[in-house]
Amino acid sequence: MRKIFLILCLAFCTIATGCTNESEQKASVQLLFPNPNSGIWKYIGELCAKLMREANYDVELRFCNNSNDQITQLEDAIEKNPAAIVIGAQDAGALAEPLKLAKEKEIPVIAYDRLIMHTDAISYYASFENNSVGEFQARYVEEKLNLKSGAGPFTIEFIAGSPDDMNAPLFFNGAFDYLKPYIDKGQLVVPSGQMTFSAVATDGWKPATAQQRMTDILQKFYADGKSLNVVIAANDDLAEALIKAEEAVGYKGTPTILTGQDAGANGIANIKAGKQTMTIYKDPEILCGKIVRMVKAVVEGSQPAINDVTNIKNDVMTVPSYLCIPMIVDKENIGIVKNFN
Repeated sequence: MRKIFLILCLAFCTIATGCTNESEQKASVQLLFPNPNSGIWKYIGELCAKLMREANYDVELRFCNNSNDQITQLEDAIEKNPAAIVIGAQDAGALAEPLKLAKEKEIPVIAYDRLIMHTDAISYYASFENNSVGEFQARYVEEKLNLKSGAGPFTIEFIAGSPDDMNAPLFFNGAFDYLKPYIDKGQLVVPSGQMTFSAVATDGWKPATAQQRMTDILQKFYADGKSLNVVIAANDDLAEALIKAEEAVGYKGTPTILTGQDAGANGIANIKAGKQTMTIYKDPEILCGKIVRMVKAVVEGSQPAINDVTNIKNDVMTVPSYLCIPMIVDKENIGIVKNFN
């Protein structure tokens, strides 16, 4: 009788252990990011995946080459019914339709850095204060040119990002709105007259497009030794486009200030070489760490910490968000930047 009792106990323990293991199965998280050829996006995707795995999640990381590719990846991710989906959008306006199924299946969706538009299927958004990106660029110009003291006039031009990236107008507006009083006073002058987002935007963030536009501007408005003092470029690739445009037309001067963003390898190299003045650094470890904490909260059924419930709108809803603070980097503090390559 004792033997039978022991066998039954062992059998029960085996069954119970199996049940426990099943209940402790890792929650799955799908990570979808753009452009694997971009050093910074590759770094971000791999960092997020690493931190998620360290937090004991089962992670699938995918990069896309275009928006159609990402739509296919998203549809596949939803079919797998994960505990959460994190998306760095290739095209922020192209994901509304496939996300309908995510909402039906009650899958939490977190938008990374690029706000996904035209959908109510977004649970949360995590990014940096993108108005601050442009404003920090503008404040840097204000300080270095002593604009508060009435210095000027200085010439200035703008190179903005792509209209299909909802962050791009935020970058531009943050800079332009801050500098507009100095434009109105005549301390800053825009010889090209191009002062709206639509006029200075760069489709697809393509450096070749920006280079051609700036080549035209240099030839028309900065011939015969006229100086270009400031260029507000929305990121480091567009700043480099200005540098190449100057080389192409034989422009001899270097802008007193050339801004950028991302602190990528080209931007850092150009700052070290004295061709670019500053960049905006959005530390991926800060944002990826925040994403992990957001995923942990939604998987556990709790509310993630957020700091903006009123300002981030995607045409359909106000998206609960957490916005981190970016940093200004120039030659003085360039050592804080991590290598994305």
